[in-house]
Amino acid sequence: MAREANASLGLKKMDRALTAWRQATSGATPVQLFHTFVLVCLNEGIGVQALADKAGASKGTMSRHLLDLSSTLRNGEEGYGLLSRIQDPTSLRNVQYVLTNKGKLLKNQIEDALE
Repeated sequence: MAREANASLGLKKMDRALTAWRQATSGATPVQLFHTFVLVCLNEGIGVQALADKAGASKGTMSRHLLDLSSTLRNGEEGYGLLSRIQDPTSLRNVQYVLTNKGKLLKNQIEDALE
């Protein structure tokens, strides 16, 4: 019984976290974008390939996810504005992704939902 109550509590917390995500992204977005956002929250400032490796995704897929989470969607429309792309100071060929103020706010909302 206690295990079921804990599982139910965990699911309720996850529901609150996903609700915060859905509200910040204005509707339906693939769960992979949520996963990418969480990976950036946990590994802020690492590059595309390292994030792709952590997600088990290709570099191309990760690049598309990061672009969508940044200021501009792949189709040129306004993006979610959760991440900012910065040049890697050690290599001009590489970029890193960090949270914007909006991204930091969402991270805090998700963390609060999971407490």
